[in-house]
Amino acid sequence: MEGEFRHIVRIAGKDLPGEKRVGLALTGIKGVGIAYARAVAYAAGVDPHSRLGDLSSEQVELIEKVLKNPTQYGIPGWMLNRRKDYESGEDLHLVGTQFDLAVKSDIGRERRIRSRRGVRHELGLPVRGQRTRTTGRRGLTVGVVRKEVRIQAEQAAKEGKEKKEEKK
Repeated sequence: MEGEFRHIVRIAGKDLPGEKRVGLALTGIKGVGIAYARAVAYAAGVDPHSRLGDLSSEQVELIEKVLKNPTQYGIPGWMLNRRKDYESGEDLHLVGTQFDLAVKSDIGRERRIRSRRGVRHELGLPVRGQRTRTTGRRGLTVGVVRKEVRIQAEQAAKEGKEKKEEKK
């Protein structure tokens, strides 16, 4: 049964399609991009161009170990997504729900210390310096009304006033 093709492979708590190539299939895990997926495949000794479903269970376990401890398998620190972690000070690479929780705690910390980024997160405004004069608007539309629509609205208001005056 070891040599059979698996259509679904579970890595890091995520079901990945076995039809995809290893280098691309690993990008289905949150926190893993294309370059990092290729680096993990090479560090695990797996061809990134082979299909994920063709890998043996030992190769899949080795890929999971590399994802959990990338620096032990020779992946450089500049490739990791959480360098100099706030709590531990170590270089980490977070995947899946760990990534989501870390981002959420970072935003919460910024809100607590009342940094500019934290305040903008609270207000729902762009955080990374984008312009807000014309983009990012929500709610009622503000802006130009077409001429025909404006004329119809003015006529309806005029007729409403005339009816009120007739009633008096």
